[in-house]
Amino acid sequence: MSGTVIDEEGLPLPGVSVIVKGTTVGIVTDMDGKYNLTGIPADANVLVFSFVGMRTQEVNIGNRATIDVTLEAEAIGLEEVIAVGYATQKKANIVGSVTSVSGDKIESIPAADVSNAISGRLPGAVVIQPTGEPGQNQANIRVRGRTTLGDEGNVAPLVVVDGIPGRNLGEIDPIDIESISVLKDASAAIYGAQAANGVILVTTKSGKLGKPTMNYQFYQGFMAPTVLPKALNAGDYATMLSEYQDAEGKARTYSDEDIDLYYSGRDPWEHPNSDWMGDLVKDWSSTAKHNFSISGGTANGMNYFVSMGYKNEEAIYKQESTNYKQYNIRAKLKLPINDWLTTSVDYAGFLNKKKYPTKSAGSIYGQATRLVPTQWSFWPSGEPGPDIEYGDNPVVTSTFEGGYDDQTMYRNQLTFEATIAPPMIEGLSISGKYTYDVDNWYRKRFRKPWTLYFPKWDTAVRDSEGFITSMELTPTPRGYSSPELVEDYDRNIRKLGIVSANYDRTFGDHSFSIFGAYEQLTDDGNWFGAFRKYYISDVVQTLDAGADAEKNNWGSMEIYARKSIIGRANYSYKGKYLAEVVFRRDGSLKFPPDSRWGNFPGFLVGWRASEENFWMENLAFINYFKLRASYGKMGMDPGAAFQFMNKYQLSTGMTLGTGKVVETVVQQAGVANPNITWEKQTTYNIGFDSQLLDNMFTLNGEFFSSTRTDILAPRDASVPGFTGLALPDENIAEVDNRGFEIEAGYHKTINNDFRLDVVGNIAYNHNEVVFMDEPERAVPWQRRTGHPYGATLLYNAIGIFSDQAEVDAYPHWTGAQPGDVIYEDVSGDGKITSDDRILLDKTDAPQIFYGINLDLTYKNWNLSLLAQGQGEYYRLNIADGRRGEAGNYMQWEFDDRWTPENTDASVARAYNRGDLYWTLDGGNRSTYLYDNMAYCRLKNAVITYTIPSSYVQRVGLSRASVYFAGNNLFLIYAAQKNFDPEIGAPLTYPAVKTFALGVRVTF
Repeated sequence: MSGTVIDEEGLPLPGVSVIVKGTTVGIVTDMDGKYNLTGIPADANVLVFSFVGMRTQEVNIGNRATIDVTLEAEAIGLEEVIAVGYATQKKANIVGSVTSVSGDKIESIPAADVSNAISGRLPGAVVIQPTGEPGQNQANIRVRGRTTLGDEGNVAPLVVVDGIPGRNLGEIDPIDIESISVLKDASAAIYGAQAANGVILVTTKSGKLGKPTMNYQFYQGFMAPTVLPKALNAGDYATMLSEYQDAEGKARTYSDEDIDLYYSGRDPWEHPNSDWMGDLVKDWSSTAKHNFSISGGTANGMNYFVSMGYKNEEAIYKQESTNYKQYNIRAKLKLPINDWLTTSVDYAGFLNKKKYPTKSAGSIYGQATRLVPTQWSFWPSGEPGPDIEYGDNPVVTSTFEGGYDDQTMYRNQLTFEATIAPPMIEGLSISGKYTYDVDNWYRKRFRKPWTLYFPKWDTAVRDSEGFITSMELTPTPRGYSSPELVEDYDRNIRKLGIVSANYDRTFGDHSFSIFGAYEQLTDDGNWFGAFRKYYISDVVQTLDAGADAEKNNWGSMEIYARKSIIGRANYSYKGKYLAEVVFRRDGSLKFPPDSRWGNFPGFLVGWRASEENFWMENLAFINYFKLRASYGKMGMDPGAAFQFMNKYQLSTGMTLGTGKVVETVVQQAGVANPNITWEKQTTYNIGFDSQLLDNMFTLNGEFFSSTRTDILAPRDASVPGFTGLALPDENIAEVDNRGFEIEAGYHKTINNDFRLDVVGNIAYNHNEVVFMDEPERAVPWQRRTGHPYGATLLYNAIGIFSDQAEVDAYPHWTGAQPGDVIYEDVSGDGKITSDDRILLDKTDAPQIFYGINLDLTYKNWNLSLLAQGQGEYYRLNIADGRRGEAGNYMQWEFDDRWTPENTDASVARAYNRGDLYWTLDGGNRSTYLYDNMAYCRLKNAVITYTIPSSYVQRVGLSRASVYFAGNNLFLIYAAQKNFDPEIGAPLTYPAVKTFALGVRVTF
């Protein structure tokens, strides 16, 4: 049997699945839409033609030897199969709040990893990159904000990869990904104890029916910081510091003559103008990525997929040191044993190598904004200059001169599965799955002194004007007193077993499925490390080469286990009335044996109103409309294990009785909480999906409300910290969270050559602390209950005192002068006291997050653009208060600052460290120190040219394309532009923009 498959425009459709109905005999169409199917059983009657985005067709074979088919477009995405937790469903049948993105949308984006590539593409997923440092730049993801207390670890969603929970999202090669789905409402309840923060489901690629296909993809990229914070040059710094010293009546560090020389640059030996950031950061660094895969499948149902990848990423430092390398392999084999037994084995392996200097990125990059420009980064003769303290000269500490921090992770993930489909019971399948994941992490930190050069002023040679032309320098060891070595080893073994059964049948207009499973997880880890110093040489870098003096070692272990009973039932009547019930019962090792289990149900219903006759007769322009509603309970079991037991620790340093031997003793380390239990979250969701004007427009909406109770929290009011008593956390706190998501799109095929797709989404969430055991406040507006989590207690800055008259006319801090920050008298008592502090909301995360994606295809060209942004959100605009005599000022502290000549200023006067009440280290922080991090960025762009098949087939290829891609390209809007608003911290390693040129080849 042969033929050709085309679309409604007459264009050939490659990759269409052509299968003999009721068998595994089949093939896929080639690049020209053609197929040639052999081995057809004699009793075969029907061929099934299916393709994503097209309506599936069944065609009677009859006596024909040739069957040509024209596939029609399905309502957008409705035939798309989406992972929903232990199963997949067609989008048209989903009744939960589930959003997804296909892997081909992100595979060409030169982002740091998958977590950064999905930013702005999944409504309800807030994605923020905390740092751009290679190997540390995985984004923080929140699904619908937060409904709990605590740090990022408490709000992170559960990641499930190919049905296995707890695996890492950031390490997966985007090219290996088939799709990513996010469960946001009661649909996540099937994951029970880990689902309250949402669930991210990743489905990796598998082999498909057809001859072996080899793919190779490569890109070479170049990176540069998106925004570098600007510090002052030497002349401006000396000027600003002198203003402060003059105002405070202190002796000046720099005379007017000094300042003139700093500006002129005539005297680099004694009056340098060091650009610390410029000497540290290079214009461009590089990144590269390779991936090779082979896949295919046979008519009997066997398929395979093997992928190998490599990625390299350099740091932005001129003195090349920091780098990150990842090697990954993924292999999947599905092997039918007979008609009723199918087996499969999946393997994923990762080798991640990170190498850093011994100083952290904050100590290197952050110090480049602090060190004064009147000191030498490099002497005029080329040697690195002296430090202020701790050996901090970033042009040296960014190298391996002071040693290295070498981290290697070996991650192995193995999954076996067998599925039985008893022929005597139609629709029944029984599966068993076992996974064995092993992580081995090694860290070696060899640290040694590095050399900086200090001046020998008495050896200076001067010219006729008195300026130094040369001088001897003294090399001086700085940093560590002697070479030292720290080695750490961490091993984690995670085992998961699942036995499940699924029964799926259709009787006339009624379709239903029932799923049940038992799951058991164990997660064991151990860690140990050792330390030695006083190495006589840095050549031999092993533990046994160090001295015995001050040597040390340490270690620990941890265990975790969970058992789960899982169930789900789905029902559909005529594809119009949809219902789903999910249930999970979890038992966690973290809780007492008699209260270890928790129950987490979910109920979901849907109505495809557009299938009703009255709708088709009166509202036909809305050709698809589905209304959904859900209610569910989910849980979390955060915190350390065994909090229900009294804890003890070993201590040394005590002598007992009359002896003088120092004994090891056991002492109590904490009080038990025998009533510890699950955090519980109740979630309500109502939503709709719609398509209008023959699928030209799409509009989807979600409205949700969640309440989490029994949140683990300390009793700060009942037992204040100053008492010295350490009581356990208890399940006492409560947080509400509510919001909405809207997604709208325009989809139009203009003609045979031109298609346009525009999709935008926006999400809003707002959380509120309903209860936390906080101490009684002196004034009601300082009570954190009723505010979003993370609300920060600050004075409200309302301006800058322009002159003494303004100072005298308004309540002010004792000693305030013109040029100081005005604090609002919130209490109205005519004084500025601690009662005047307010709570600044929106300091934890943005409440608004959005993305707009444009895809334009013209003939063999495709352009994809994504703009992404976040709403109002406040972060500190300075993170190191050692400014003035001990550090440089930032440019935004200099521009439009108050001076006697510029009294109508937006920036306060010059300061020194914490000497003034309103500074970072002054102890009285205000909103003046916080900036709005709202922004909109052209997040990524990819332009692809597919080489015509008539050319590539001449050289033995079936498909080839080239592309140019960019990520973090530029800010369209930013409320503040002094540093990257997504990173939101001026001294943190910056985000990078990346430009990459790549190729894709299919053999």
